[in-house]
Amino acid sequence: MNDHRLQLLSSLEIATKLSQNDLDKLISLPKEIKNGDFSFPCFLLAKQNAENPAIMAQALVAKIKLPQGFLKVIAVGPYLNFFINREEETNRVIQEVLSQKTNYGRASHNSETIVIDYSAPNIAKPFHVGHLRTTIIGFALYNIFKHLGYNTIGINHIGDWGTQFGFVYAGCKIWGKPREDTIESLVKLYIEANGLRKAQDENKLTAEQEKYPDVNIMARDYFISLENGDSDAITFWQWCLDISLKYLKATYAELGVEFDYYTGESFYIPMFPEIKQRLEASGLLSESRGAIGIELDEKLGFARLLTPDGRSLYLTRDVITADYREKTFHPKKVIYVVGAPQILHFQQLVAVMKKMDHPIANKLIHIPYGHVPGISTRSLKNNDGSLSLTALIEEGSSRALEAYQQSVSIRPENPDVQAISKSVSLGAIYFNYLSRTNNKDFHFSWEEALNFQGDTGPYLLYALARINSMIDKANRNNIHSTKETNFNVLNSDETYEIIKHLAGLQNILYKITEDYEPNHLVQYALNLAKLVSRNYNQLRVVGEDNKELAEARLGLFTACKYVLEISIKLMGIPTLERM
Repeated sequence: MNDHRLQLLSSLEIATKLSQNDLDKLISLPKEIKNGDFSFPCFLLAKQNAENPAIMAQALVAKIKLPQGFLKVIAVGPYLNFFINREEETNRVIQEVLSQKTNYGRASHNSETIVIDYSAPNIAKPFHVGHLRTTIIGFALYNIFKHLGYNTIGINHIGDWGTQFGFVYAGCKIWGKPREDTIESLVKLYIEANGLRKAQDENKLTAEQEKYPDVNIMARDYFISLENGDSDAITFWQWCLDISLKYLKATYAELGVEFDYYTGESFYIPMFPEIKQRLEASGLLSESRGAIGIELDEKLGFARLLTPDGRSLYLTRDVITADYREKTFHPKKVIYVVGAPQILHFQQLVAVMKKMDHPIANKLIHIPYGHVPGISTRSLKNNDGSLSLTALIEEGSSRALEAYQQSVSIRPENPDVQAISKSVSLGAIYFNYLSRTNNKDFHFSWEEALNFQGDTGPYLLYALARINSMIDKANRNNIHSTKETNFNVLNSDETYEIIKHLAGLQNILYKITEDYEPNHLVQYALNLAKLVSRNYNQLRVVGEDNKELAEARLGLFTACKYVLEISIKLMGIPTLERM
């Protein structure tokens, strides 16, 4: 929350006797700049005092002591409109942005730890586009919390423990180990073994398949050996893991996505005996529906935690994970960015932790997200029928270059075509995915995402490149903005509207830490780009006869450059100086 709002809340609290929490819910930002910087409705206060709201507003004008930085307050009917000192605010905001540059909006006083669990693909399987939304949302939240000074920990909880290894193992035993250590080889074995399993389950075997052993039994026996620590089973599992991690890390590097830890389910398996013992000693367990677990309520049902022979299940491993994160990181929050179909799973996880009286129970937050069906693409199918993320990236770069060449007529000399195509492609994808609320399903369209004239990532990137071009042109014309620049000459409504928007960055970021919706940042950046575009020619820099005014405007646009760059980078999009 910015200082002006805090100061206003304090003054209104004294004048009205309402709590700052109640006041904060009532204060709004006027839509039109002529109506001031903050607006306060007097209806609630008037009702409490059996007074006419308009009369109450008039009485408060005389009663309120204006905080520092405020110029005046006026009553307009039942509303109080507060006006900040524009001259002071303009100088403050521009000087802050120009001195802090891409550190603007940072906070250093947040000492709490935030753990964010995102992406989480499965080992021995291709990274397909179904994992893209968790990756993009999670990485944006990671960047935002980090920018605000939190001790932010990004974890990729990879699915590296499960029966998929048993099917790959069975495939190797039946058809032989592949010559090449690639993810494609693992996937091919997995698909072939699953195909054989299906044929065996349905008793629809070919003459060739009749001679093969039961794949289900082979996979199950392998996984039991793995859980029991058999050295050969572990060696095979490590081989699969090494191949998969090499592939995944190369894919994340292409996406520009980072993690602090790659700790999958296998990391927590040695901790299973302790949790199992605690569960068994708790008196909470019962047997039902072919498993051992905890009966919750009518809504959440039976939480399956152990197999009848005592092995771990998916929920058990998340209980272990939550326990470890509490002991290791002592977090304020643990945020799971996982699809909406897993809502019940995480509700059960929280309920189980509460039943165990675990301190992390109230810190677990599930951020569900919607589905992205029907991506319109040229060729994206993996061997298993899923949509390949690698192919999506390659196709995106090709389409982005086409869109750039068709839409941008004025280009720099010798542009870095590879950097432009990659940034525009990722910008199109990331913006499109983040521009909706998390839980909303949507169809992805390249034509929509790559429209340089629409509300898109490429539009933001072009706006940033355009500001950089303006700054270069101004400098070549001996127009510079320094600490000594007189920004008091920026006294128009147009310039102050931009100033107000720049000042709101940190508020937007804090709002996202409350509701976990990065689309607020997308809309903020888009509105900033539109403000720049609308005023690009009106607030002339090169060609302005008054050099003092030209230098002040240059400082304003330079501040816009830094804030737009910050916003784009927090979304995870690589920025471009020129395009």
